[in-house]
Amino acid sequence: MKYGEAKARCLELQDEMKPKADLLEKLPGFFDTGQKEVAQYYPIWREKAYTAEDARVLPADCWKPWTVNAGGVVQTWDQDAGFAGLPEEFTLSYKAWPKTITADTPDDEELDTPEEAVLAVIYFAAAACQQMEHDQRFFSTFYSQYQGKMQNLMQDTRSVAVVVPPDFEI
Repeated sequence: MKYGEAKARCLELQDEMKPKADLLEKLPGFFDTGQKEVAQYYPIWREKAYTAEDARVLPADCWKPWTVNAGGVVQTWDQDAGFAGLPEEFTLSYKAWPKTITADTPDDEELDTPEEAVLAVIYFAAAACQQMEHDQRFFSTFYSQYQGKMQNLMQDTRSVAVVVPPDFEI
């Protein structure tokens, strides 16, 4: 989903057809915080392929290295060893931080959050918009919807597929 679409849905939820400038100024920060919060529980997965010529540094958006695929052999990232002992060519799979959303972020920029988790970010932003209001009913509603969406996302476990060859015997 594009950032502009997410902002429009957030404002629609709050019935803000003509939002004030102060609310519009706060939205980028709320969406940025929401994306980063959701990414901690429902990760953004990325890969980086390394060749012999590449510097052995983690990508700038890397939050947590996860696995290394070297010649078809997948192993977990050894935090203590880092890049030591890895072959010249390998692929790193990692959990990534989303791009920072600022006031300068264009409306047509795609959000980094996976599509199935964008609604949680929208609910988070809507709740954040309402958190300082005298009437807390809207905040409670949006925050509950955010928590419910996060609970549903966390139950969406992705299992490892294992292929057993036909000649396998125990």
